[in-house]
Amino acid sequence: MFKPSISLREFLAEIRLNGKNGLSLQRRSFTFFIFFLVAIMAGLLMILFSTGLFFVGRRECQVFLKNELSHTTGGVSQEFGILTVEGILLAERLTEQIENRLEAKGLAPSELKNNPLLLEPLLSESVEELIAALEKNKSSGVFLMLDATVNPALVTAEHSRAGLFLKNMEPNVINLAFPAIRFLRGPVSIARQKHLNLLPQWQMEFNVEPGDFFFTTINAAMGSDLPLSRLYYWNPGCQLASNCEKAMLLCVPLITSDGSILGVCGFEVSAMLFKLQNTPASSTYTHAFTMLAPLEGNTLDTPRALYASNYTAAPSRSGGFLSIKKPNKGISSYLSPDGAIYFGLHQRINFYPKNSVFSDNEWVLAVLIPDQDLAANIMRQNRRILILLFMLLIFSVGAAALISRRHVAPVIGALEMVKTGKIAEYEKTNIQEIDDLMAFLASQDPAGEPLAQMEKAPETFTLFQNFVKNIETLSPAELAVFKLYMEGYTAKEITEILCLSINTIKTHNKRIYSKLNVTSRKELLVYVKMMQEKEGLISAEDGK
Repeated sequence: MFKPSISLREFLAEIRLNGKNGLSLQRRSFTFFIFFLVAIMAGLLMILFSTGLFFVGRRECQVFLKNELSHTTGGVSQEFGILTVEGILLAERLTEQIENRLEAKGLAPSELKNNPLLLEPLLSESVEELIAALEKNKSSGVFLMLDATVNPALVTAEHSRAGLFLKNMEPNVINLAFPAIRFLRGPVSIARQKHLNLLPQWQMEFNVEPGDFFFTTINAAMGSDLPLSRLYYWNPGCQLASNCEKAMLLCVPLITSDGSILGVCGFEVSAMLFKLQNTPASSTYTHAFTMLAPLEGNTLDTPRALYASNYTAAPSRSGGFLSIKKPNKGISSYLSPDGAIYFGLHQRINFYPKNSVFSDNEWVLAVLIPDQDLAANIMRQNRRILILLFMLLIFSVGAAALISRRHVAPVIGALEMVKTGKIAEYEKTNIQEIDDLMAFLASQDPAGEPLAQMEKAPETFTLFQNFVKNIETLSPAELAVFKLYMEGYTAKEITEILCLSINTIKTHNKRIYSKLNVTSRKELLVYVKMMQEKEGLISAEDGK
């Protein structure tokens, strides 16, 4: 039986020592695969970051905000524009009606304040115009305020103004068969005549204060020669006295032919109507909200803004102003005084034409999302990617362990045969280095004995005998090439001798390797050497 030499034993001992004190070949191979896998994963992460895949949630949010802002801005601009035009037309009709009534009484428009008994008839005649305007437009209310009071002798007369305020309790629906109109301001007798129910917040007259929408509109129109289309005023979100609902008011002055200002009329857009028309529809961003607010420098006036959302918008509770920060990756941030942060987009809306008295008043429509909502959505998106990457990592580690084990198994098996002296039982692995090594070891005489003596151990020559036997399977052309290899010629020399192309020689080589069960030219030459040695021994014996 084949016995390994001392040097080989020392080599194997060193391998065993390294296996105990260092990493085994399989572990080294597995470690290499892991490092390779880590490099691949790191590259993949860099690609994902560079392509912005981890910011998909932010991009989706940006698309949602852009679409929602574009849609809402168009709707608000259209609805408020229609109300502006209708309000101007209403003011012209009411002014003409009141001026004709005063003229019939032989009174100048400026004498209205001195004739309080005419106020109720004037208001009664105006009711139909107000009801028709309210039924025609998407508005939560319509009003008429005259610059006069029923009882000038009262202490509160300075802040009291006669008028009418009709409320539409279903403002999002136009042309109802039975309009839900209620009476908020005006004489009770008029409500009875028109069969209108009083609201619980009803009052006889309007309560006005210096600087409010009434005086702002009248003072701006006083002495101006501009048309009504340049004199109307959109009052920011406020609450009328004894009215719990916040609303924006379109205020148009009633200017007679002689330049006298009789009062103000217009439409109301309540917070409820604004909410019904402009609440963002999103199952992902449930806390998204729309805000229509005056713009003051680089801040949004949140206390006077209207909100539209499916929950109570936080800025309306915190008060103060929202500071607008620079956009980051296409989304702006907004900081409230209490430290809350919102992300979103905004766009300016022009409520006034150029050269208007109030053209300097700027408005902004914004669609905002609390920072927690945006962060949670981005985390949801990234969690899916991370889970997929983790699953890929687990699969890759398992595959690395399996591949490293199968890759090292032939080497370990060959070494084990060398240690146990069972080289004759070795089967081809088609791994060139291992097959060359085993062929080389099989051709050596480790104990220093003549080659002829190794015939006493037939198992040692099993591989060699199979090689010799397989020579008989070669075709004549392949056998000719093989014999020239035995004589020491190279492939290039063989092409010249046999007058064949190098590609033909390569084809013969493949077939020779396959039939002789060798994996390389080196292994082939090892067996050729063994054949030559055996022929030399036979010739020596014949000479004796």
